[in-house]
Amino acid sequence: MATILNRKSANKTMLAVNHPLQNEVITSAQYTVRVYAPEGVKRVGISIDQGKWMACRPAVGFWWFDWSGYENGEHEIIVSMETPDGKRITGEPHEFFVDLRP
Repeated sequence: MATILNRKSANKTMLAVNHPLQNEVITSAQYTVRVYAPEGVKRVGISIDQGKWMACRPAVGFWWFDWSGYENGEHEIIVSMETPDGKRITGEPHEFFVDLRP
């Protein structure tokens, strides 16, 4: 079961994927991943299926990554953040599924 995070209730070291939910099935050809990271972090990055690290963009209190061109099946997201003092913190793996069949 996924934990839904509220920005007000998260502690200062919390880093998590909010969407897609853990084990969610995505049925759209494009998807925007939403990541929660504490205020003040320098950067947030995302790795999908153990691929290269890609930058997320900050907006409205979250970090976002627009994703497309993916294949059906199980996928894994790992997120990381860089704190103001340069420390890198990596989140737990987050699994979800894609099903683009009509």
